[in-house]
Amino acid sequence: MNFMLRVLEKYEIFLNENSYKKLESFIELIINYPVNLTAIKDKEEASKHLIIDSIFPFEKYYQLKDNMKMIDIGTGGGIPGIPLSIIYNNVDFTLLDSIEKKINAVKYFIKTLNINNANSVNSRVELFSKEHREEYDYATAKAVSRSDILLEYAAPLLKIGGMLFLYKGPTYITEEKKYLEIAAEKIGFKIEKEINYQLFDKERYFIILKKEIETPKKYPRKVGMAVRKPLGGIL
Repeated sequence: MNFMLRVLEKYEIFLNENSYKKLESFIELIINYPVNLTAIKDKEEASKHLIIDSIFPFEKYYQLKDNMKMIDIGTGGGIPGIPLSIIYNNVDFTLLDSIEKKINAVKYFIKTLNINNANSVNSRVELFSKEHREEYDYATAKAVSRSDILLEYAAPLLKIGGMLFLYKGPTYITEEKKYLEIAAEKIGFKIEKEINYQLFDKERYFIILKKEIETPKKYPRKVGMAVRKPLGGIL
């Protein structure tokens, strides 16, 4: 039995054959792409850290609803946006990144895998959100920035009632939570859940936030301000 299939079954994640085949093909594409998109070049490691790590919390803790719109901020080589768009083919995905060579790769992956519910956009999130304010039901980001910075990126893009999903490691509680709490209060979000789980013998957190009020018009701030003067405070 294939490694990824064994691991999926171990964690009681059951996908249809079409989704499984596309995920397998995506692994081959991303680890062999001529531009370096990931340090992972082993298929088993890619299965664990690029695919299963991306889909696990959604399969276990939050099922995306059909006919919703989701944005993956700082998608890089398409993580987690491409794996999620494959298994949630009735959700419309926007995969956003400021680096053109990465978006060119994502565009190639989407076309090669025949993913009809995803599009790629090359833009800074601060600029993109000016034209797409309150357009999305869901937002996510993986391995991009500190939690409060990601919250500021996502806030203008989300509808009132929209959800932000963050993947975080074991240092979330000690190094990021306090900043996120401050930022959430400032910008009208509620931390709905902080789910702590183990995956591949490593501790993970899946953070779910809900937008409760309209985002103040001063957001997004100018490019780079969220990093230079984060809402949650300076380190």
